[in-house]
Amino acid sequence: MRNHLLLRILIASTLAVALPFVAAGQSGTAKAPADPTRAKPTPRAPDGKPDLSGFWGGPLMHNMDKNVPGGFAAILTPEGKAAFEYNLTKSTNPEGLCLFAGVPRASISGISFEIIQNATRVAFLYELMTTFRTIPVDGRNHPENIQPSFFGNGIGKWDGETLVIDSIGFKDEQSWLDDDGHPHSDVMHVVERWSRPDADHLAHQVTVEDPKFYSKPFSFDRIFTHLPPGQEIMEFACDENNKDRDGGHLGVGIGR
Repeated sequence: MRNHLLLRILIASTLAVALPFVAAGQSGTAKAPADPTRAKPTPRAPDGKPDLSGFWGGPLMHNMDKNVPGGFAAILTPEGKAAFEYNLTKSTNPEGLCLFAGVPRASISGISFEIIQNATRVAFLYELMTTFRTIPVDGRNHPENIQPSFFGNGIGKWDGETLVIDSIGFKDEQSWLDDDGHPHSDVMHVVERWSRPDADHLAHQVTVEDPKFYSKPFSFDRIFTHLPPGQEIMEFACDENNKDRDGGHLGVGIGR
């Protein structure tokens, strides 16, 4: 079994940031090839839409403050500040407890994932915790009564060449927005825009709206790269041999 947790801790140590089961990584956006004329064309699904299918990877996106003008401190509401302080001083990193990362955190984790697509549904298979989410792309709306979940209730639609996923109905306990302990509430609204500019790259743009905790929406974007032939996602059994959690060694906040 590949020891993902140890790998992430080793990466964190290299960057002088100790996070339980979550490594610090690069912030910002990966860049597409300098010469787009040499890029392989975007593959197409049978219905003519861009085919997003494949195995994708990218660097962990750490220190989300850099993606918000003035940093999160400038837009946290009083309730949001209290929730952030709670996460830093009283909450254990949910990933250290083997809880699902949800979105947008799963998409900035630095752990590979797979997309499977057909005409009416797009599935995301995450190596992180061996989790998945499946998004209907059939014109439906959100249901009236949503059972809160880590990944929320997502519905998709195509906007030209871009798949747009609209998600609401998130859990507001034991769930962090990112690896830095920033919180989100139960009214968080996440809009993702996924597109494939060429065969080897997947563009991802995210807008988060959470009026309980943040005074205005914020966005970030990045580009994932298709994994080399032969590389695929693997089993990530977080509950197996979790010595830090089961031995009571996890601390609170983003440190240990």
